[in-house]
Amino acid sequence: MRYSRLFGKTVRDKPRNADSASHQLLLRAGFLRPATGGGFLLLPLGRRVLDRIEAILTEELQTSGAATLGFPGGRQSANSDLSRSLRLERRDQGSDYPFAEHHEAALATLAGSLGLSYRDLPLLLAGQRWADRDEAHPNWGLLSAPEFPFHSAYAFGATDAEVAAQLESVANAYRHTFERAALTTFALASTRDPATTALAIETDLAALPILACERCGYRAPSEIAVSRVPQWPQQTEPGGVEAIYGPGLIQVEPLAKFLGIPTHQTTKTLLFDADGQTVAACVAGIYGVSETKLARVLACRRLALASPDTVQELTHADVGYAGPVGLPDSVRVVWDHSTAQRTNFEAGANRTGHHLVNLNFGRDLPRPESFFDIRLSQPGESCAHCEEGTLGAKSAIAIGHVTQLGTLYAELLGAKFLDAEKTTRPLPAACAGLDLAGLLGAVVEQNRDARGIVWPPAVAPFAAHLVSLPPAESVAEALYRRLQAAGVDVLWDDRPESAGVKFGDADLVGIPIRLVLSKRTGDNVEWKARTAEQGVLLPPGEVVKRLAAP
Repeated sequence: MRYSRLFGKTVRDKPRNADSASHQLLLRAGFLRPATGGGFLLLPLGRRVLDRIEAILTEELQTSGAATLGFPGGRQSANSDLSRSLRLERRDQGSDYPFAEHHEAALATLAGSLGLSYRDLPLLLAGQRWADRDEAHPNWGLLSAPEFPFHSAYAFGATDAEVAAQLESVANAYRHTFERAALTTFALASTRDPATTALAIETDLAALPILACERCGYRAPSEIAVSRVPQWPQQTEPGGVEAIYGPGLIQVEPLAKFLGIPTHQTTKTLLFDADGQTVAACVAGIYGVSETKLARVLACRRLALASPDTVQELTHADVGYAGPVGLPDSVRVVWDHSTAQRTNFEAGANRTGHHLVNLNFGRDLPRPESFFDIRLSQPGESCAHCEEGTLGAKSAIAIGHVTQLGTLYAELLGAKFLDAEKTTRPLPAACAGLDLAGLLGAVVEQNRDARGIVWPPAVAPFAAHLVSLPPAESVAEALYRRLQAAGVDVLWDDRPESAGVKFGDADLVGIPIRLVLSKRTGDNVEWKARTAEQGVLLPPGEVVKRLAAP
């Protein structure tokens, strides 16, 4: 393609309202432009990259044996009985990645009409559609676009093991696609659905907070990350229990200073409503309570902080002064591991403005039979998955997921199969999805330098960027046609611009190989890799041979 005929050119100025590095570069390099409604228009360069990503994914999925479907566009009516049932069930189950809304009716009809038996299984269906997201961040560009091309796959089997094997084949195809696109991703557990694993990248954006160990590679959302419990020095002799009046002291630092004790000796007690039962969660005062961890300990569907009226009724105190001593028997108390080894600790006195000090298990309150991990781990704490690692604060963006659905949606959608005993049973299922626009943006996030994009060869829009300078225009056109005849995708910058402008644009666009023809190169061609400091002179025939090689 001639650059002079290319729809979409480079932009000199830094774009406004572009927070991510990938968004800035893709806008400046002419790969996309903003569209109405916060979306984006893929220009020819961007479309070529997306085509290459889709081709790689298609190739990788061939080994999985997936049957390709054409998914309908548009959203299913939110007022349908089916949609309402699924929405309520998702809310109860806390599912992050259910079936796409406008595929549910089609899948129910498909499963019911085919009359599947165990002999027809396992079954893997895949396809691509345009999707939209409710919580988009247009300033992040393709990493969180309001609308995006989305690949989805659905696995069915007679057993959970069959479904898991199908799902793993899709996950492998996704991982191999990432590898070929020079993209580093990691698995990230879902904060809401234990059956879901996100495929994510690290980012400097204010995205999902995670804690990561650089030594062993452990990563998890901050809400569910696990760390080693610190071992704090403790007093060996129990002190006398005392109720101390400290009005307005409900923040940890001021309270600990007032009482003259370390902050870790204070106790944070929060009351929750868990499926109608009141639960008191107790952690060392330096921590917050992870509602996700607590909900999993309680195996409850709904968890929320108790109302101020409930706190007042149960503790006879204002919010902030609840403690584990003297709560009604109807309140279940859940203790975090951070409270297990302490002596002479503090807790709220269930009396406004008052705090109990020198509390000890076995004397002032029963020692719990079990302690649990319900705290929010903190950066700087020791990793629980290796001996020497330390957790650091990071952020992540998910660009894909894999989810084991079991039979939940099959029961709601009427998806059945006939087993070997000729018994009709709900059809176990799983699903996976990949944001292809997000993948494109992620590739740029990880493959760039101070001059611009550095496209991995497998997904680059062109194999080579030909730059011609006077008086080599005719020679350049001959090489351009020769490369095209050899089947090489080449972008020829045939504009009457200066060398500085052309070289700067070539670095910004980021095509892997730059070819230069000028007075200085004579009968040869300067071959320079995008990341190389210097180029080398090669005969035109050698250039064609290298680029045309499989």
